[in-house]
Amino acid sequence: MAAGLVARYAPPFRLVGAHFATGIAGLLVFAAALLASARGLEGHFFQARVLALTHLCVLGWLMPITLGALHQLVPVVFERPLLSTRLPYLGLACLVAGAAGMIWQFWHWGVYQESFVWYAGLAAAGLAIDVLHLSATIARSRRHGLTGANVLASFAWLLAAAILGVVLAWNLWHPFLAADHLQLLRVHAHAAALGFFGLLIMGVAYRLLEMFLLAYVDAWRPGWIALVATNAALGLLVASFLLGSRLFHLAAIGAGAVGIAAFLVQIRRMVRARARRALDQAFRHTQMSLLYLALAALTGAALVLVPMSAGVRDRLVLVYGVLALPGFIGSIVIGQLHKILPFLVWFHRFGPYVGLKKVPTAGELLPAPPQRLLLLLLHGAIALLVAGVLADAAPLRLAGSALFAAAALVLTYNLGVIATRRP
Repeated sequence: MAAGLVARYAPPFRLVGAHFATGIAGLLVFAAALLASARGLEGHFFQARVLALTHLCVLGWLMPITLGALHQLVPVVFERPLLSTRLPYLGLACLVAGAAGMIWQFWHWGVYQESFVWYAGLAAAGLAIDVLHLSATIARSRRHGLTGANVLASFAWLLAAAILGVVLAWNLWHPFLAADHLQLLRVHAHAAALGFFGLLIMGVAYRLLEMFLLAYVDAWRPGWIALVATNAALGLLVASFLLGSRLFHLAAIGAGAVGIAAFLVQIRRMVRARARRALDQAFRHTQMSLLYLALAALTGAALVLVPMSAGVRDRLVLVYGVLALPGFIGSIVIGQLHKILPFLVWFHRFGPYVGLKKVPTAGELLPAPPQRLLLLLLHGAIALLVAGVLADAAPLRLAGSALFAAAALVLTYNLGVIATRRP
């Protein structure tokens, strides 16, 4: 990430910081709620606590941090300043207010009230403000390429997920849909998780590996195959949910496997071509996230291909969610936070002193031991949560939730150390 590009195009540090701080607060609330609910984390996914935890994880923790990173990366990567530095605050305020109301009503199962529809609409409006604003910024650039195609496709899926979420909220209040509500809920979940986060992670990963590992390659065919195959898998999944077609579901699994394999091939090429040979602790989270992606894909395939009892299916669905959200998406978000925040703090506070006095590098703003501790706690927590759900063992789920809460506290400490470092 060239310093000249950051200085010219990046938004104010406080804008990105506000999103990051909101996301960390959401993570701490999610960790506390998960710990409080760990013993009862079982059964079908359409229940109060599971839906509340899912939306708290996505809208409270993952989404604000992701949007904050996008407001930093989009202007720099596409070499165009944001159209406005005020609209993102409006989007964040709408998202937080709407998500808080939704999660509260999920938790207390007040989803059949009119107010739930308004909260869903407010959260969707916040997401739409950010998506349209960032899309307009990208549209003014000539530097689209593979990253731009992934980002714009992810925005389209996020808008679809947000609109469908409002429609589903309305359907709970006043049923009007002919389609099965649970099937549409599955479309909503996959559009957000695989459509938005999945495609976005793919596109942004290519550029971040270039920036942080100095990994430059000329061959991008696997990345384009991953983009096309993943979108095809999403379209086939939507069709399979709406039509109840096993054939479409099998085709979606095949397309998804091609997309994931092509993405991993592209990442492998970049890692092997890197000029910066040492891999830090932040990249270990990225490596683990790719493992969770593969495991989530295998779990999803098993849910379609393998005959099983209703109880086993319910447990596998919950495992699928753990692997996909705090596993795949959460791990890569945490890993990149440990790259993006140190760079921003270094650039804004230490950069002006380069050549005038000795300053640490961005990688030296946080010692290695707390990073290693976070790595152990987070991935130990996910392993225990998965084992506890699979075995229907409340003590394992409780232990995993406790480790996750500890990981959230260590992450907060790590980011606090970085954010308060000064020359």
